[in-house]
Amino acid sequence: MEGKVILLVIIGTIGVMLMAFSVVFFVLLYRRKVLENELEMQSVKTKHQEEMLSATLKSQEEERNRLGTELHDGVGAMLSSIKLNLQVANKNNDLGQLKPALGHLDETITQVRNISHQMMPIILKKYGVKRAIEDLFEKTSNSSLNLSITQWEEPDLDGEHALMLYRIVQELVNNSLKHAEATFIELSIKKEGVKTIISYSDNGNGFPENVIKNSDGIGLLNVKNRAQTIGAKPIFYNHEKGGAKVDLVIDALID
Repeated sequence: MEGKVILLVIIGTIGVMLMAFSVVFFVLLYRRKVLENELEMQSVKTKHQEEMLSATLKSQEEERNRLGTELHDGVGAMLSSIKLNLQVANKNNDLGQLKPALGHLDETITQVRNISHQMMPIILKKYGVKRAIEDLFEKTSNSSLNLSITQWEEPDLDGEHALMLYRIVQELVNNSLKHAEATFIELSIKKEGVKTIISYSDNGNGFPENVIKNSDGIGLLNVKNRAQTIGAKPIFYNHEKGGAKVDLVIDALID
């Protein structure tokens, strides 16, 4: 009788332990499932945010493209016609007061063309992102500032993403001009396997610590947002010998 009681106690103890293990197992399984669901929701949320950001930037670029075309083909053509009419009037009547007007019209036409170029670089559409960046560098360079492309391995970017790359470089150049007091700027693009590494650097004042930590400033936030659309995350840091550097790594092709 006593042996049966002991056996029942042992069986009962084993049963309780099995139940306890089962409860722990199902709790852990439940927590894992909850965590997986949270990660999945976070992934969906992040993807949705990226899609919204991409759509917003794409819309902005389309609007710039439209305005650029209208300024170039509409306003620019009209001003050119006005200039021609004034030239004829000036030639036939020798009206000296028209000469200043002609000068102002020349300036206006140049400004309109510059605005058009800034909104949607025609050279990018015709010749690609490398030639567009070279043109940007050529127009920005002067006796106290030299800009150069030290290495170029053509990135696998379609038209929209190539435009984003151009805007990133343009924003970084503007930042160097406004804040860095740099005398040279360098850009390189190279491939390592499926990765594309874009490196931008200058020899100016470098980034403040808060910028490196938080990427403060509208310009650098624009860089981050645009980089996100081409699948890259920018890393901001300073050279040991001075100057700022930005690296963007694209892990694979953009769909």
